This record gives sequence, C-alpha cells and structure tokens, in this order.
Amino acid sequence: MSHPPTEPSHPMRVLLFGTRGYMSVVLEQLIGDGRVEVVGLCSAPPPGLTMRLRAAAGALQRRLRLRGRSDFVVDDPFAACTDPWRLARRNGIPCLPYQAVKTPEFLERVRAMHPDMILVAGFPRLIPPTVIAAPSRIGINLHPSQLPRHRGGTPNRWIVRNGETETGITAHVLDEAFDTGDILGQWPVTLETGMSWGDAEERILSRLPDVVDAVVRQGAANDWTRVPQDPSAGEYEPPYRGVYAWIDWTQTAKEIQQACLASRPKTGALTAIDGRPQCIWSVAPVDPANGAATPGTILRYDTKGRPVVACGGGDEIMIDKIVAYGAVLESRGWGDFEPGRRFDAAPGVDA
Repeated sequence: MSHPPTEPSHPMRVLLFGTRGYMSVVLEQLIGDGRVEVVGLCSAPPPGLTMRLRAAAGALQRRLRLRGRSDFVVDDPFAACTDPWRLARRNGIPCLPYQAVKTPEFLERVRAMHPDMILVAGFPRLIPPTVIAAPSRIGINLHPSQLPRHRGGTPNRWIVRNGETETGITAHVLDEAFDTGDILGQWPVTLETGMSWGDAEERILSRLPDVVDAVVRQGAANDWTRVPQDPSAGEYEPPYRGVYAWIDWTQTAKEIQQACLASRPKTGALTAIDGRPQCIWSVAPVDPANGAATPGTILRYDTKGRPVVACGGGDEIMIDKIVAYGAVLESRGWGDFEPGRRFDAAPGVDA
C-alpha cells in the first residue's frame, strides 16, 4: 500500500542494525546526509584488548607456520570495511550490542530514541516484533539477493556455488520471519563466470550507496509501494558451513570449481584424504585421459607436477592451489597428493 508523500519537518530519525560489511557502507553513506539523523546503531562491539592480542599472535604464528597445516582461514571479504561500531562512536552515535536485542532494556532504549525508520543490513539475529513496531514509519531490511530467491544468511555463497550469473539487493519490510516481508525495491547485480563469493560481495558493496540513497529518498517522503512475496516461491538456504563447504567428488568438474569459488577468499573448499583435512583453493577442468575411474581418485600429475583427480560425469580436474598454514600454496609437491590415493567422500555422500 502506498502512503501519500509527506514533507518532512525534520531529518528522518534512523536506527541502524548491522555488522561490519554491508552496515559499514550504509553508515558511511548516512553520516553527513542532511535528510537523516542516525539516532543509534545496534552492532557487534569491536574486540577487546585480549582478543586483539590473540589475533596478532595468531597472525604471527601463521607467518611462521606454527599454527599447523590445517589452518585454512585466508581472508575475510569484509576485512577492509570500516568497523561500524567505531565509526558510530567517532560521530557521537549511541551504540547498542546486538546480543541484548531481545531484552526489555533494549526495547526501552529503542523507544527512547523515537526512530522514524529502522534500517537493517547484515544483521545476524531475528529482530523481535516489539522492536520492529517501534519506528513511527517503517522497518526495512536490505537483503543481498533478489527475493524471494535465496533467503537466508549466506545467499551469495549459494549463488556462486550454483553457477548463477545474477544476484542483487532487495529492500523489504521487516517482519517476524527472515526475508519474507513485502518488497519495496530491487537492484540486480550481474556476476561473470569465474567470480568468487568475495567478488560477488564486492559488487554488492559497490551497489549499496545507490540503494541507501533510494531508500532514504522514499523514506523522507514516506512513499512506499509494497509488493507481497509469494510464500511458496524462492528457497531458504542453510548457512554455508559444515558439510555444505565440502567437495563432493561425484559432482562434475564445473560443480567442484564452483564449490571452491563459493568459499573464497575466506578459505577454500574442504576435503580429506584418509581423514586428514585438505583445503582446495582453485581447480581447473582438464581433458579426460584415464577413462572411467572412481571419483576422488588422484590419477596422475600434469606436466607441471599438479595432481589430476577423477570426478563425476567422467570428468577430470586439476588441483592448482591449496590452502595450508593460513596461506594459498601451490599444489605441486604436496605430499598427500600422490597418484593412486583417493579423497574421502564428502559427509553424507556414499563412497
């Protein structure tokens, strides 16, 4: 339902919910925008001194290869984004820890801020209905896919793993479930072949300023066109971790390639040999030469000494780079990748 436009008598009071990444861009965009007043931020507090010292020690251990070969963490795609909590504090914006979002005290503080709008981007928890009802105008979530497709917290990992060529941003009304509210606007984002999850997130981040500008413009006028979502359309996808981050060697070479891209740059795709964890950063299909072989079998080395593996559909794939000791390494010379050995079946996949 569209409300008649109204001329704002004061800057629109906006309360933000989100963590490093999407919210970093949203907050940077809104600070200094005369159409709004950011009255508060609900986010994750920055790590304390103890956690920072542990992180520094871990980084040193990685460089010295003291953390062990099974350290598979490479880079967070949002690491370069500004910490929104610190940015808010520098600009005199009150901050609320997201762990308290369901407490009565949290609701009291929100109501005392008298928000006109709640704007959410990259928030990891379901916001209670009482908080959603607090703003005088509307609560909006910015979801990084084109709803109703790809609901859930890690849509772009699944989009990359599926080999899809388009993602996007959806502004929708907050409601009592994740990603189900009426759609207010959508902005498509094109993906090219070979793009990783991190590449997809970079494109989302680059598009966010335009989205925030449009949401503020409509919010200032209190002029919304709502399009209900079809509850039976789209899909909820689980968080992309655990068994979902493993390589299924019975899949085709292309599918395995997408599985690796869907985890980068945070890590690579997981697998194992004789129960010993391995992490595959990049692969490439090669012309089959050995005929039918059990998927996951290491068949030979290529001319550069890189292992070639049998996979589903009669395909073969070359392992180019791996992750170990927190770094991306060449596969050539990796002792576990001897021809004749076989990668373990993925969890939940029959050998």
